Amino acid sequence: MKAAYRASLVFSAALLAACGERAASASLQIRHPVDPTKVVEYFLERPAGNAPWPTVVLLHGHQRWPRPGGRDFVDWGELDRLARRGYLAVAISQPGYGKSSGPADFGGAFTQQAVAGVIAALRADGLAAPDGLLILGISRGALTAGLVAAQDSSVSGVVLVSGVYDLPAYVTAADASKAREAVVAAIVAETGGGTDALAARSVLRRAGDIEAAVLILNGEKDDRTDPAQARVLAERIANSGGTARAIVYPDFGHAIPVEVRNRDVDPFVDAVLRAAGR
Repeated sequence: MKAAYRASLVFSAALLAACGERAASASLQIRHPVDPTKVVEYFLERPAGNAPWPTVVLLHGHQRWPRPGGRDFVDWGELDRLARRGYLAVAISQPGYGKSSGPADFGGAFTQQAVAGVIAALRADGLAAPDGLLILGISRGALTAGLVAAQDSSVSGVVLVSGVYDLPAYVTAADASKAREAVVAAIVAETGGGTDALAARSVLRRAGDIEAAVLILNGEKDDRTDPAQARVLAERIANSGGTARAIVYPDFGHAIPVEVRNRDVDPFVDAVLRAAGR
């Protein structure tokens, strides 16, 4: 049944391509690996050459309604840009966003399983190289990216942009701004706010399990996250024997301009994926 479902997706993508529509603009879906009554949406752009390819998986942050999910990366041209640089570029809509079934759980198990399911499907289909995959997550996507990498030792690299990595500390902080209060409200609403639920979603507590190379980016003026958590996470990973670097931009807040962060992200992606492909 799963094979037939995947085959229908491939046929649909091929049909769209034959009609002149770019494959990256098509919404593709798999069944959620834990709950087959629900789906996970993703978008992809193939580079030149033959598969399997080194792969970059992109995870979006929170979005206002109508919550386009991974399609944002298509509209920004990021999938096409990465494909032109030789990478299979994949954007996943996290549960509760785009056409991915919800509910959203702020990087919880259901979301992590959705991301892992797409990665497994890409590898099973011979598209994603087994030894060269990097996940880039923004905001809540950074939280998810770090947690997926902590569970999957085959992930070669991770880029975390403007994320929260210690949820218990973040939720109980006394100096929250109005913007941070909104994030806390979303965390509590989606997780229940219990101690165990917050701890289970804290990348900082899984730092020793991350084998991938990690680049962590944050703005010093970020009013939604705490740049100190970016620095602490990098230190914790390094102290556990891993490889991590934190860059905190003094002039920017939560939204770090793409052209600014790409000056650091692109060389990191190239170094990680080219090393993995040797």
